[in-house]
Amino acid sequence: RVEHNDAPVVRETLRASGLQPTHDRDSVIQWSSPHIKEQLYQELSELQRINHFPGSTELTRKDRLWANFLDMADAFGEEDFDFMPSTYILPDEVDEFLEAYEREEAIWIVKPHASSRGRGIFLLQDVKDLPMEEQSVVCRYVDNPLLIQSLKFDLRVYVLVTGYDPLRAYIYREGLVRFASMPYSNEEKHLRDAYRHLTNYSINKNASNFVENTKVVADNVGHKWSLSALNNHLRVVEVDVDLMWARIMDLIVKTLLSVAPSVAARTRETVGCVSSCFELYGFDVMVDDCLKPWLVEVNLSPSMQAESPLDWTIKSALLSDALNLVGVCRADRHAVVASRSR
Repeated sequence: RVEHNDAPVVRETLRASGLQPTHDRDSVIQWSSPHIKEQLYQELSELQRINHFPGSTELTRKDRLWANFLDMADAFGEEDFDFMPSTYILPDEVDEFLEAYEREEAIWIVKPHASSRGRGIFLLQDVKDLPMEEQSVVCRYVDNPLLIQSLKFDLRVYVLVTGYDPLRAYIYREGLVRFASMPYSNEEKHLRDAYRHLTNYSINKNASNFVENTKVVADNVGHKWSLSALNNHLRVVEVDVDLMWARIMDLIVKTLLSVAPSVAARTRETVGCVSSCFELYGFDVMVDDCLKPWLVEVNLSPSMQAESPLDWTIKSALLSDALNLVGVCRADRHAVVASRSR
């Protein structure tokens, strides 16, 4: 059952696994947008799976992610929780931000607190441009990104969580690398050029010089690569890939731990069978020229569309592995109905 979600890769992967679409609540798996009613969670049985945990927005809303990150930094030390740039929540922390703005010579980036695909993001050049009528976050901009062919890039790392109590998470070895479409520059005259500073595919695909990947075997061509292609390239130019990935995995684990207690508690309160829930997150990570990874954001419903052969290959294999790990069964409808009534 796929609801309120444009996810063709999900539909086709489920069909290829021998499952048939349905519109009733006796499905063995539901793939939905994050807006799920509590009653649906409460009615789930041990034979059913759903692709969200209640309370996952603690991780994926930028304001809540920062609040949970600060709590962990206070508890365990800033030296171990230093992978998010300084962030202020507007309008509540506007005074604190203005003090930092005057005190530090830095570039700042403004983002809506709960948006995606790069919408509403801009580099701040004048404090008069701060959006004070709605909630947003303003972060110190990481202005020394690692570059490939003079282009900024970020990594989309897929992380499957099958439980929060205890925490069980799987990091997928393959993923996507998204490039900006214009050479990076932090000169003031270029700060409003989204094609230099933002790596979102939804933005850069509109650039006149954007190159779409058209062949899976050529996964290092164009403005979107595979993680494997990135690793191969970095090894050729003598970058310590193992160190980079050790740091990224450390970042992912600590980020999940920061929200595990609250998501686990919410799940116990809401879900009839806690083993029914799973979540496939998209961690967006940027690496700077010192090989330090920075967490950009965590996506609650990473795109399951495929606009290129590379997208299709990576995402369909990702979903197949994820469905195997969460244990989607091929129980018939009568068995599911019986399990729901118990």
